[in-house]
Amino acid sequence: MSITEQIQALMPDLVNGKTLQQLEEELAATDKQMGCHVVNGRKFPVFIPQSNLEALRTFEVRDDDVYVFTYPRSGTHWMGEIMHYILHDGKGDFNRSFMTNALEITKADDPTQIESAATPGYKTYAAMASPRCILSHCLESFRPPQILTKQAKVVYVARNPKDMLVSLFNMASHWNFDEVFWAFCHGKMVMGCWFEHVLSYWNQRDKENFLFVKYEDLHKDLRGSICKLAQHVGKDLPDDVIDDIVERVTFGGMQKTYQQIEEERGEEGKRMTRYLGVVPYLRQGQVGNWKNTFTVAQSALFDKIYALKMEGTGLEFDFEL
Repeated sequence: MSITEQIQALMPDLVNGKTLQQLEEELAATDKQMGCHVVNGRKFPVFIPQSNLEALRTFEVRDDDVYVFTYPRSGTHWMGEIMHYILHDGKGDFNRSFMTNALEITKADDPTQIESAATPGYKTYAAMASPRCILSHCLESFRPPQILTKQAKVVYVARNPKDMLVSLFNMASHWNFDEVFWAFCHGKMVMGCWFEHVLSYWNQRDKENFLFVKYEDLHKDLRGSICKLAQHVGKDLPDDVIDDIVERVTFGGMQKTYQQIEEERGEEGKRMTRYLGVVPYLRQGQVGNWKNTFTVAQSALFDKIYALKMEGTGLEFDFEL
C-alpha cells in the first residue's frame, strides 16, 4: 500500500459522528465560503490570490536579503523579530511593517478588495530599503526563483507538528479539533501539507545560503541560536549586543514590545500584533502544550502517521522539553 492508503486505513470511519464523505462536503463548503482556491494542487486562502503567486516568479531578489520561510504557526513572528534585531545591530528602530506583511499575502479588511484596493506584500517589500528581512509561508516551489541565483540568505523555521497544529487550531479554526486533526492527517490544510512543506526545505539544508532552524532549539538555547543566525547572515555582533537581543526576544520581552506597540498605535498596533486585529500572535510560546488538546488516541495515531511520513528523512523534533 502507498503511504496515503496506509494513512487512510489508520483513520477512524467516523469523526464526531461524521463520515468521510460528510467531512469532505463540509470542508468543500467551508473552503468555498472562505474564498479558498487551489493552485498546482495546493490550497490557498483568499488573501493569497493566484496573481500574487504569479508575481513572485519575477520578484527582484537582492543579494543582501534575508528570507524567513515557515509553515504557519511555527515561529514566524519570533524569527522575524530576531532577524531584524540582528540585521540592525541590536537596535530596535527598524521598519516594523514586516509584522503585517508576508511576501505572498495581501491583507484587507474586506476580502473583495484584495485584488483591487489592498497592497500585496511583495509590493510592500519591493519598496523597502535594504537590508530586507522578508517573511513568507511559501512552499519551496512557489518562492521567488531568483533566490537560487542571488546571494540572499534563507532561514527556514520548523516547529514540531503537534504544537503547530494546536496553535493553528486556536488561532483560526471553524471546526473543532477532531475535525482539524482529520484534515491535517489527510493533507487538506490551507497552505498545503505540513510534511511536504517542511521536507522540501529540509532537503536544502546543506546549501551554503540556507539555514534550517527548529523552533524547539530556539527554546533550548536562544543565545546560541542567535549567534548561529548572526553568523549565517554575516553579522559579527559583540557579546553585549547579543545579550540585549536575547533579552528583547524572549517570550516576555516580545510581550512587552507588543504591548508597547498596541499602546502607542492603538487599533493599528493591534493589527500588527494580532491575527485580524483580534487573536494575539503571541499565545503561549511553549513546547509540549499539544498535550492539553490531543487525546491519548489522537497522539498515538498521529505518531504512526508521522513515522510513515518522516521515515528515512533524518529529521527529528522534540515534542516536549
